[in-house]
Amino acid sequence: MHVYTAYPLGLAEAYQRWHFYPPPYWYNNNWYYATPWLWIDGDKDGAYIYSQWNTMITQRMAEPAPVTATVWGEYFPATYTGTINAQFRNDSSEAISGRAMFCITEDSLYYPAGNGDQWHNHVARDYLPDYMGESVSIPAGDSITVSQAFTVNPSWNTVKLNFVAWIQDASMQPDSTIEIWQGGKLPFADLTVGIEEYGNEETSISRIAPVPNPCVNGTRFAFTLSAGESYRILFYDVSGRQVRTIHGVGSGSEQTATWDLKNDMGTKVSAGVYLYRFESAETSTSGKVIVQ
Repeated sequence: MHVYTAYPLGLAEAYQRWHFYPPPYWYNNNWYYATPWLWIDGDKDGAYIYSQWNTMITQRMAEPAPVTATVWGEYFPATYTGTINAQFRNDSSEAISGRAMFCITEDSLYYPAGNGDQWHNHVARDYLPDYMGESVSIPAGDSITVSQAFTVNPSWNTVKLNFVAWIQDASMQPDSTIEIWQGGKLPFADLTVGIEEYGNEETSISRIAPVPNPCVNGTRFAFTLSAGESYRILFYDVSGRQVRTIHGVGSGSEQTATWDLKNDMGTKVSAGVYLYRFESAETSTSGKVIVQ
């Protein structure tokens, strides 16, 4: 977080996020905010010594987490807009309440800073919906999906952008830690690219989307194809392995195709995020299905 807006990489929301936590630095009988400083999963005791950070982060990543996070999204290049989503599954035996949020970050930014640093990674560009996030509650063993619209600044290098999502405790612990239960990261390049219709001279892709989504027992796709037009819907897990293919023929009127959440072997798939692609000679589209 570059907190001073007078500098090229500064962001007002980063300053606000900085002050979301109490000051961590004790000096001359007073508490101060200091840069650089590492907050590690809401713990202010990361200190300012770069050489210690890698060990602290590695140790924290090895600790078990009560939440599983899955991140995906869609981007429309013509308008520099899109939607980012995160599913948080509560794997613990107790309900949790906290705040969920997203941050767009950018890597490989060159700026000779006063402390000698020249290259900057994971620079906060925008917080969604803001630096405070969105209040959420998740019953034990259940999950929620959080979505936020975003806009990309044309000056940002999309090749270097990432979306970071996390869910954080709403309460501060006695040692001033505001614990982050889990997070996830999605490179901008992994977003599904969508096409929208902006004029009669442009071609749009029919938005064939699963309903319901997220789903528990099954999901349906509604569409209209010319009579006799063949189609197929392919489903993949997040590793890219194909798990199911549905074939059919258009009827000339609106029809539906249902995925019963089973793979090609007839076994119900596990909870998680699956990719789909609808293909026909007339139209094609892709997206994600969340199975709970």
